[in-house]
Amino acid sequence: MEGLDMKTLALMSLLLGLFLGVGSLVFARIHSSFQGFRALGYSYLLFSFGFILLAFRQYLFDFLSIVVANLTIVAGFSLLILGILKFLKDEIQIFEKVSIVLLGVMSVAFVYFTYFQNSVNARIIIISVVIACFSFFAGYKVLVNRERAILTFTRFLGFSFIYCAVIFLLRIYFTFNEAELNDVMSGGTIHAISLIALQLVTISSCFSLTISASQQLANKLAIQATIDSLTDVYNRRAFDEFANKSVLRAQREQTPISMILMDIDFFKQVNDQYGHQVGDKVLQEFSLRLKNSLRQYDILSRYGGEEFTLLLPDTDTSTAMIIAEKLRNTIAQPVFCLEDGAELAVTASFGVATIQGEDIDWQQFISLVDQALYYAKENGRNCVKLYDADLHHLPKTNNIH
Repeated sequence: MEGLDMKTLALMSLLLGLFLGVGSLVFARIHSSFQGFRALGYSYLLFSFGFILLAFRQYLFDFLSIVVANLTIVAGFSLLILGILKFLKDEIQIFEKVSIVLLGVMSVAFVYFTYFQNSVNARIIIISVVIACFSFFAGYKVLVNRERAILTFTRFLGFSFIYCAVIFLLRIYFTFNEAELNDVMSGGTIHAISLIALQLVTISSCFSLTISASQQLANKLAIQATIDSLTDVYNRRAFDEFANKSVLRAQREQTPISMILMDIDFFKQVNDQYGHQVGDKVLQEFSLRLKNSLRQYDILSRYGGEEFTLLLPDTDTSTAMIIAEKLRNTIAQPVFCLEDGAELAVTASFGVATIQGEDIDWQQFISLVDQALYYAKENGRNCVKLYDADLHHLPKTNNIH
């Protein structure tokens, strides 16, 4: 068929391998946290080297243009699968050992069918069997992977490998039933289609994994934009968004919603006496105790410094007060253990407010909780205080932390 010339396709594979190989190695250098891209880059370059040797068949020794060329292509293919397995964080040791054994057996077989019983068809069948087996294995591994972050982008890759395996099985069938070839470059349509199948796997592997990695980077950035890196709870920006939506929903549905604002007592003294590293440890332990005591739908955030906010959807006043008191006891007992074995008693003050149907926005809601927290700190700390209308008449000064 015109347009499926083997030499032209081999040249395309050469250029494609060089382009994708360099690109993958650059990506691996920039994003070293993603495993597998370095192996992908080298696999594409091996493809290019193998096809260079095949293209110069008439100018090179048989050992280079037949044995080394085909072994290089298969080695590149196995390295490609190895890179994919690394990216998927899958087991690689067994595949590595099997690949080494198959390459050893294949090298012996190619030497035999080149120097002792010259047969192009036999060599085609051997390499096709190896690539078909590798393709079925890779397709299975990719399709059974259930990593949500990469599932969408790798599904096409899995089917590409299955398609490649089917094409090479057909190549085996047709090669068995056709006359002996003088040169693989003079092969018919099925041999050209097999090269196209390899190109498809090469392209789909590079782009599927690159897009998948890019998606993971985007998800990571999205998480970083909403999660406080020190305490691993929502940051203020995320909480403001949640609070706005939750208050609007509660007003629309006429359901109660409560909020708790808590502040670690005398936290500045902890930093001054023990240092900021210990202060960070206290914040981490504080947030961990809170997270372990909450309901699944409660929203906890670090609102700033040593202040934490807790949004309680569909929660009335009495329930909110019970939750706040439970959290106060959780923080106060037992003591915080420091790295040097020292123990540190930590307490916190809690302000609570509940609204149901009031026509106020989320910022006004937070202001109510802040007044309750101020009241708790003015009344000895390590206590829970509920906002009520009388708090409006309290003189408000700067909170003492």
